Parts: sequence; structure tokens; C-alpha cells
Amino acid sequence: MTKSIRTSLVAVTLALFLVAADKPLFQKWISPDHFDERAIMGEPPKDDSPEHQEEIATMLSLQEHRTKEEIERCKSEENVTVFAFASVLGDDFNEKHYPLTAALMSEVYDQTKAVSAWGKNVWKRPRPYVAEPRIQICVKPENSFSYPSGHATRGIVWATLLAEIYPDQKEKLMAKGREIGTDRSLAGAHWPSDVVAGQKLGAAVAEQLLKDKNFQEELAKVKDELLAVHH
Repeated sequence: MTKSIRTSLVAVTLALFLVAADKPLFQKWISPDHFDERAIMGEPPKDDSPEHQEEIATMLSLQEHRTKEEIERCKSEENVTVFAFASVLGDDFNEKHYPLTAALMSEVYDQTKAVSAWGKNVWKRPRPYVAEPRIQICVKPENSFSYPSGHATRGIVWATLLAEIYPDQKEKLMAKGREIGTDRSLAGAHWPSDVVAGQKLGAAVAEQLLKDKNFQEELAKVKDELLAVHH
């Protein structure tokens, strides 16, 4: 092989690599315009409403009674991933063992976050610890708005998808998915109505994902990966 041919082959290989690297790993399955978020979630309580005052009282009560163990759990969920469900599926449910699962569920995170972010920017509801100085947050504060809770949304999405793979664990998975949301109120990061709204949105997102044939194909690969070892 001549030097010029070798050089050409290297150039072609590099070009193909760059094209592949630039290509998205997954398709886009969902976007904010797929959902009527106002119809799904409704409006958050107004600041001068009795419902809002009740939420303040609820938040202060949660703050007063939260335990050290609960605070640690809330902190562990700050940058939550699907592997928070190891509490249901076992300690070996982690990114190292299941890279396909990690990749798909990370993409679900990103696409779901874009949907919940739309609502945050529409309602621009202040976080509890911003609106009410008596509420003390026990996790890292965030710059985004409060309604709906992104954690609550993603918790339900992940739980629903995992329940498709582990139907016998559905009740426990859904309970953990809900806990990921309610822990945000416990931590002082979200109003309870933010969490309820996020859970409603999460159910709608999961339903939309499971209707998408391309997503079903990706989820089938994850199922094969998980069930090959993890039962």
C-alpha cells in the first residue's frame, strides 16, 4: 500500500468517525409541543389563595419533622438518575453494570426535562424557600422555577418504564417514583402542588414514550440488557 493510499484511508476513516460522533445517539421522541400542559396539570395555587397558605403550613410541618435519614435521602437525589431505583431493584442496578440502560434513561431525562422546563417558564412560580423565608431548604438550591417539579416528572417516567420491564415490581417502583417527587417538598425545594403537577406530567410523558415505536425498540434493548443478568 502506497503512502498516498494510506493517507487517503486515514482521512476517510477520520471523516466517518467525525460524522458518527456528531450524530445524535437517539431520536427525539417527545417535545413540549406534544403536550397540553395546562390541561394536564392545571394552574398552580395563587399566592393570595387559601391553598397557598395551606401549602406553606405543610412545608413548615415537613421541615420540622424531617429526620436525618430523610435529609440524607433527599441529598442523594439532588442529581437523580434512574439508578435511584436500586433501592427496589438491588445494589447491582447501576451504570457500570448496565450501560445501555444508563444511556437510554439519561436521554429520557434530557427530553423529559425539556417538557417540564416549558411549564416552569410559563408559570414562573418561585421556589418555596424564595417565596417564604421560614422555609429552609436542605439540598442545593436551583435557579429554575418551581412549577412543575422536574424530579417528580422524571420519577414517574422512570418508574413507569421500569415497570414495563419488571411488572412484578410495579407497585414498589411506582412508590419510589412518587417518593423522588415528594422528597422535593420534604427538602424544601418544591411546593406539594409542584410535585402533584409533575407526577401528572410524568404519567403523560411515559404514555407518549410507550406509544412511540422507535422508543419501544430502544426500550426492548434495555430490557434484554437488564434481564440477561438482573432478574
